[in-house]
Amino acid sequence: MKDRRKHKTKRKMLLVLYLTVCLAIVIAAYFHLSRIARNFNTQHLELITGLYAERMNDSMEYLQNFAQEDVKMIQSMGNSSLEEIQKQLEENLDETVFSNIGIILNNGEIYGSSCTASDIKKEGLDKLALSTDTTFNSDPYQSSENGSMVMTVFVPMKESARIHSLYVSIMIENLRQLGDYELLQGKISVHLLKADSENYITCISDASNIAGNWNNLLLQQRYFQYDADYSYNQWVKDMQSGKKEGRFSVTIRDEASTISYCSISGMPGWYVIVELTNKNISDITQHFSAWGGVYGSILVGFTVLYMLTIVFLEKKDKKMYMGLSATDALTGILNRRAFQSALEGELSKKTPGYFVFIDVDNFKKYNDTYGHNNGDLCLKHFAEMMRTCFPQDSIIGRYGGDEFVAYLKNMNAEEVRNYMADFQRLISHLTLSTGEEVELSASAGGSAFPEQGEDFVSLCRAADAALYDVKQHGKGAFKMK
Repeated sequence: MKDRRKHKTKRKMLLVLYLTVCLAIVIAAYFHLSRIARNFNTQHLELITGLYAERMNDSMEYLQNFAQEDVKMIQSMGNSSLEEIQKQLEENLDETVFSNIGIILNNGEIYGSSCTASDIKKEGLDKLALSTDTTFNSDPYQSSENGSMVMTVFVPMKESARIHSLYVSIMIENLRQLGDYELLQGKISVHLLKADSENYITCISDASNIAGNWNNLLLQQRYFQYDADYSYNQWVKDMQSGKKEGRFSVTIRDEASTISYCSISGMPGWYVIVELTNKNISDITQHFSAWGGVYGSILVGFTVLYMLTIVFLEKKDKKMYMGLSATDALTGILNRRAFQSALEGELSKKTPGYFVFIDVDNFKKYNDTYGHNNGDLCLKHFAEMMRTCFPQDSIIGRYGGDEFVAYLKNMNAEEVRNYMADFQRLISHLTLSTGEEVELSASAGGSAFPEQGEDFVSLCRAADAALYDVKQHGKGAFKMK
């Protein structure tokens, strides 16, 4: 009887020990896996910041291209009166994107909205425009016309005897649309920061009433608490020294957060700042962790399910984020970086094939003749014909400007020549938005893997040499190295 009580007591002790160990494992798993989940989400923050910076640069480029088109229009109007020129500029203005447009004469007089002219003078932008012969973007400033924050691009009129510069303004409010990714709504705040002044504009925030307003980073430091190995001074010093990007942890208003920053090449001295509050990182992760504490009896199964969910979410989110950064915005095919990555993957697998470098013939002349919009139509046409003509397993991309690249797998030289002949035929005719038909052609050079190169750089160099030879002998043809 005594032995039975001893065994019963031992079993109880073992059960208590077992449950204690299980509980300890569950608690440890909860904190450890939650930390992994937070790291999984925050590791994408630099990528997200980079995307915003790229979108900002694209917007600045679009703003400058729009202004250049208006410069051409002014030049085509010859000796028209200044009033007629201003009227035509205002009629052509896309008010869904831009806010104001006008001209600055050589004598300093400003044509356009009186409020805009007053703002330009107040900011000293008219003097800066008259003192330079290069295109530049202003810092954001507050419009006296509608109270919104605006940015203005100034383009010199080098061949005009009367007009010195054209200016076009865009509201920061319109730039907020850059951050309207459904996946990120309610989870991040996005700011534009001028590093040398520490002033910033909030573009996206949970508190909609503060979006679009100026603020000062130094004045906000009473809400910030940095980790021991970092500080506000170090952050500002990094940006003012020209560091392109970075990330660090900080507590803001008693909320554990992660901040990532990335420089904007189209706005020297400006940074995109993305703030992510950790508690908003992963509701799914917290949900699973809570159930893990309740159902300790299925600890192993729960842990496996939890880790599989994390892997699934990582792949899903990474695919979504990378989809945003891997595709050329205009043509829908791979951009240069994504193409190189995909090609290097095939080269590492020793997949034989031909690297082809394609250049649109006389694209600058075509762009000058038919305009920027039809230039975009031409590039889209080339990309669509590449998708139509080349085999489905081919890797195709836009290298930059009017240059395209492709990798045709498992082919011999004759097959590649046949595909390129079909491609020349498909691109040869294009109907413009006006109904006018134009003739197009391409010059192209090819190099074989592994015979003429065993990596991206060598293949590109060999194909480019062949392309150069084609251009020297009349264009509109394909030649292999």
